[in-house]
Amino acid sequence: MSVVGQAGEAGSVDARLKVAEVVSLSDYAYTCILEQIFSGKIAPGTILQERRIAEALSISRTPVREALGRLEAELLVTRSHGRAPVVSHVGVESFVSILDMRRILEVECAGRATGHLGQNEADRVVAEINALLAMSAPTPVQHWAVDDLVHETIADAAGNPLVASTIRDLRRRTRLFNTTRIRQRLTPGASEHLKMIAAIMSGDPDLSREVMGRHLDNVRDAIIEYLLGAKRS
Repeated sequence: MSVVGQAGEAGSVDARLKVAEVVSLSDYAYTCILEQIFSGKIAPGTILQERRIAEALSISRTPVREALGRLEAELLVTRSHGRAPVVSHVGVESFVSILDMRRILEVECAGRATGHLGQNEADRVVAEINALLAMSAPTPVQHWAVDDLVHETIADAAGNPLVASTIRDLRRRTRLFNTTRIRQRLTPGASEHLKMIAAIMSGDPDLSREVMGRHLDNVRDAIIEYLLGAKRS
């Protein structure tokens, strides 16, 4: 099935997609299209037509347009000279490159943030991480809010606004890999976040760099495993 195909086919979207987990029609359209791009059901170079996608998903064109805008911002969809959006030729290598850049920047930020993160701010971040761990079934939105809080707090504490802004942009381009797709990372990821904050508060920059690097390596490995699994399925 492809959402760019005939109307009424949306029912066979990958079983991992649960409509109850998305918070808007735009998210629904985004997730449907994204799943099919990663699975190969929508091939690179395919033109994505708003009307046909809206009909296939039984929704209006507005949320489809918003979803395509998000995919374009993440470089998974491209368009030139006002033409219709087209699925980009994006492979595992592209995401590995983004994650490699994140590692370069965020590892250094962790070192520079050491000794510059206030106790009250650290306590607030730890409280949010623990609250997430206490939830029986946190939503992807709740998970990502805490993930943003941890990584952006560290980036800001490093003291370079340009680097912090770059990290935010790179994180946005890997935001699609939330716990809807890599569920196994929720608890380990949160535990690693606690270790990151503890390392930064310990006053040891080398330890902070080590813990951040290990965390990002684990994120990279989970994303690669997901992408390769989607291609095989």
